[in-house]
Amino acid sequence: MDTSDKSEPEVVCWRDGALDGACLASARYGEHKFDRHLHDELVIVMTQSGAGQCHTRTGSEVAGPGSVLVFGPGEYHSGEVWEGREWNYRAIYLDMEGLGALGAVFSPDSRPDKPLLIPPGLYQDAHLAGLLVKAHASLDQHGSVSLMERQANWWAAMGMLVGRYGQSRHELGEARREAHKMAQVREYVAANYARDIPVDELAELVGLSRYYLTRAFCKEFGLPPHAYATQVRLLAAKRMLAAGHSAATAAAAVGFYDQSHLNRLFKRAYGITPGTYAALKPGH
Repeated sequence: MDTSDKSEPEVVCWRDGALDGACLASARYGEHKFDRHLHDELVIVMTQSGAGQCHTRTGSEVAGPGSVLVFGPGEYHSGEVWEGREWNYRAIYLDMEGLGALGAVFSPDSRPDKPLLIPPGLYQDAHLAGLLVKAHASLDQHGSVSLMERQANWWAAMGMLVGRYGQSRHELGEARREAHKMAQVREYVAANYARDIPVDELAELVGLSRYYLTRAFCKEFGLPPHAYATQVRLLAAKRMLAAGHSAATAAAAVGFYDQSHLNRLFKRAYGITPGTYAALKPGH
């Protein structure tokens, strides 16, 4: 008889030496809700069974088998296991190095300051989802799949993803003036996240009123500046935990009140505790 606790999530993360700037994960969640959070990578999620409902500033969508769910770097989102079912998925996290590597291969006109973009959203594309799952699965079987085959699977899947949905940022045109100001605010918060920044300071930075600034920032990024600062702190804490620092040290360094504050927000955002995340073993 299987006596394992199906309510506890199972999450495995690793990297593969065949790839540049990519982290891989496989996960199983029972009934679970993810608080609103963000990632500093492009996130690509392929559902293998069950389904997850995801909420972004543009609406809610249900990701099931045969779909590819994409979140852009810095995109605020939340979600839950759809209708309490178990959700099994594989995910790819591509940092700026990984996006640069893709751009160099598939979009030679992209530049480091304007990297390749996969527009966020839910893509109902069973063929692409199958290729991505095949590539992902081959990357967690290092003993039986050769380096050449792993790389071939990866580039075949990425080639279809970029070919069907990729864009260079310059193709999207110049950002609106307001969007540019909000980007300034976001960069300023990201550079000063460890301290409690007054809204007046942000308003003065871009020459807007406190009220207009908060409303415009919410419209552009889906959350107010103070909530964005919390998400940046969580990302910084993740990096410190991955580097071997304790949760207490990370909490103090990134500006949380104490370790319990970090524990609570981390679990609500990512579905696991800081201690569990720190214990995840890297791949080969």
